[in-house]
Amino acid sequence: APLAASTSTSAAASTNTAAGPLQVDVDLKIYRARKQCRDADRERDRKRRRALYASSESLFREVLSRDPRCGKAWVGLARTLQRQNRNDAARQVLEDGCAASGGDNAYIWQVWGCLEARQGNVARARQLFDAAIAADANLSSAWHAWAMLEKRQGDPHKSRELLLKSLAAAEAEKKPRSHIYVALAKLAEDFARNSTDKEQEEEHVGAARAWYRLGVASGNIRDCSPAFTAWGLLEAKHGNETQARELLEKALRGAKSRFAWLTLGSWEMRWGHLAKARELLGEASELFPADAAIAQAHARSYSMGVDKCPSNMAKARALFEKAVGVDAGHQATWHAWAVAEWQVEGDVARARRLFQEGIWSSPDSDDACRLFLSWANMEASSEREKAVRCKEGGGEKVAGDPKRVGSDQSMALARSLYTCALKISPSNVRVLKAWSKSERFAGNTERSSELSKLARERQRQSQSLQSNASSSMWPTDVALEIIPLASAAARSTNGGPLVRSLAESLENIESEILTPALKDFINKWNAHFDSKRKLEKKKLDVPGRSVGGSAGDGATTEAESLGPFWAKT
Repeated sequence: APLAASTSTSAAASTNTAAGPLQVDVDLKIYRARKQCRDADRERDRKRRRALYASSESLFREVLSRDPRCGKAWVGLARTLQRQNRNDAARQVLEDGCAASGGDNAYIWQVWGCLEARQGNVARARQLFDAAIAADANLSSAWHAWAMLEKRQGDPHKSRELLLKSLAAAEAEKKPRSHIYVALAKLAEDFARNSTDKEQEEEHVGAARAWYRLGVASGNIRDCSPAFTAWGLLEAKHGNETQARELLEKALRGAKSRFAWLTLGSWEMRWGHLAKARELLGEASELFPADAAIAQAHARSYSMGVDKCPSNMAKARALFEKAVGVDAGHQATWHAWAVAEWQVEGDVARARRLFQEGIWSSPDSDDACRLFLSWANMEASSEREKAVRCKEGGGEKVAGDPKRVGSDQSMALARSLYTCALKISPSNVRVLKAWSKSERFAGNTERSSELSKLARERQRQSQSLQSNASSSMWPTDVALEIIPLASAAARSTNGGPLVRSLAESLENIESEILTPALKDFINKWNAHFDSKRKLEKKKLDVPGRSVGGSAGDGATTEAESLGPFWAKT
């Protein structure tokens, strides 16, 4: 009898192998692949990290060779490639996964949409999120990811609408909702920040706190770390230091506590407790050795100084180099290092080199816009310093004076850099205000007033959009709104225009007196940015579907919306 049972089991196993892979074997390989990917994320040694990523990739591909319709393997493989900054390969994997699954796997569509959103391909990301929801209307994570995209694009009304659908889908599927509560709380914070009425601002802040309370009560401490962290950050911004520290220390006990360590350490720096900040961030660096953001914050803590805890730029440089070694594409590290060299050491030449290296690590990202802005501010401030020294010396700058030539070079470079920043983020009020201030100090009052006027117009547009979207954010009111959404099938909301195209007509202000190396840098970056945008536009030209308005059908170009100053230039 035992022999017969053994023979029967062996026959069944061989039958299953012939028909396809055993599910337990597939799940085990996927678990191992994911674990090796996570281990690689935490590995400091580059060679070991590459080996772990390669092993993870091999396991995922092995699963796919046996089961091409395994959505978990497609998603896991794409994420492993993304973690190595192999975004083109990840995009191809996701496209192959959609084809292999017949377009029915909503998770693959969603991950592809998130990839395009991170790469700045907003229109394409919207199309992919729409496809994910068409495949599964109750996939709350797709609604949530789309909502975050719209929020970053400055459309809080659309973001709120999508978050409510995400919440309704999560409730229908009885899935965890803490991350959705946190997203609604942050949206309420945005409404409060852009509110012009004090009473309305306080109401939105109260609503945010109510959502955070729901977030921390909807699961155990390990799942609610992001809610504690975000809530602590809110209290820190409103001056409640004791409560903020208490909430952030609770978040440190969570499974996903990386951002909690970073937030608490950064705020200890702001509160002036540099020794405590260095201790926290040093411990965090040991816990998360492959985290570039924590490594950057640890380095920045040594570039700052107070009476009892002076700065140590030698130590800061060593830590910045270590942070760059962890992730050379982390632009916040390059930014913090360059600003430290400029403001602490006064080494403008070294800061300029660091700004350039940081920009080229991801030339058209939001962080690149920030790098361009800080670099422009540095060049403009050097212009102001020269003017002050000249004034204190009792002389006036005249044409042909070497001081005048150097000063003109700095301001001309600053203008070019401000223009590059606006090319990445055309509606960035902060860039416009900084440029206006620099022109005013340089004595160009007409240009300064034009830029200041444009900044006010953009700010009014943003506040108008926020006020139109300022529906009640209190959980009790939202609960009433999602009742019909939860009872009916979620619908796609892809009805409006996909995205307003970037301005190709926003021309760089030419300057003949820039040094050849810096002028070459500006020209190369502009060529890269323009060619990439044109390529993205070609990819989005789907037959029978209009992606954006043309000049002939009433569309408004960016240059037309910028006002008379830009028309003249």
